[in-house]
Amino acid sequence: MTQICAGIDVGGGSAKIGLVSGDGDLVRQTIITLPSVTTPDAVVDVYMEPITNWLAADQTLELSAVGIGVPGHVIKGNTEVYLCNISLLDNFPIVEHVSSTLGVPVTMENDATYAGLGEFLHGAGQGSERFMMATLGTGIGIVYIENGTIIKTSNGTIGDGGHMIVDRNFRHTCRKGCWGCIESVASGLAMTRDAREFATLRPGGALGQVMSSENRDPTVRDIFDGAADNDPDCIKILDETACWLGMWSASMVHIFNPDRVVFGGGWSASGQSFIDTIFSYASRCGIGYYYNRLRYIPATLGNNAGIIGAASDAFRKFCS
Repeated sequence: MTQICAGIDVGGGSAKIGLVSGDGDLVRQTIITLPSVTTPDAVVDVYMEPITNWLAADQTLELSAVGIGVPGHVIKGNTEVYLCNISLLDNFPIVEHVSSTLGVPVTMENDATYAGLGEFLHGAGQGSERFMMATLGTGIGIVYIENGTIIKTSNGTIGDGGHMIVDRNFRHTCRKGCWGCIESVASGLAMTRDAREFATLRPGGALGQVMSSENRDPTVRDIFDGAADNDPDCIKILDETACWLGMWSASMVHIFNPDRVVFGGGWSASGQSFIDTIFSYASRCGIGYYYNRLRYIPATLGNNAGIIGAASDAFRKFCS
């Protein structure tokens, strides 16, 4: 029998699910799109279906535990979630439901926390003593791990780092209604908002051509592609985003004094060059001492970080 743990990385409209070995290797994995369901137990049952199917198809796999990463505040002893991107799951006993259905112990954390743990144990954070990871996507999350221990301050996370106020002019709100926070100016949603504005103002530019020729709003990917082709609007959006993230991350560096900062999430795959620009802005406004041994680098596990982190935490808690 092969001992494995399952990792469930819950997203807004989809979920990444996998079986992971004790060495952090993905044995099985899939991405499922959440169908139209109206009850929280039906949502969670959809997440468990691939796991039960894998176990039924391969009798050599022994499920020992499950880790679940959820996009929201983890409450009630890490058994439920609140302010979740899937509102149906708010205050539903997820851990109890999964454990009773699959017959194994279950652990649950914020999804950014598990992505960070995955990178710390099996990716870009290996060997770090004071590790910080920022996840860049629809929102912005942060995790800090010191000597292998996940540090939490509130709601199962290190707080709402994505809602640190950075813009004194309060020009925009984020998806949660917070004025002037880092998500309001530098998240994926903020970048696509700015891209739409540029596309409307300059239809002849790269972003305007995407809107007119493909009849859709430009995406973050279009911004990076346009910048690679030297489009001035795309370059401007990326530079301003890097500046915001640099100022924000400098504050985080002053608080946590990490030896490594890793950027992960949906659009962090832009590469080292963009992250170097973030570092340049951060070190320019931050205290030089903190940057003598500090590196800003991209994550290496990609979209699998959350699965691997969730399952690895299950191994750490229940299989040692």
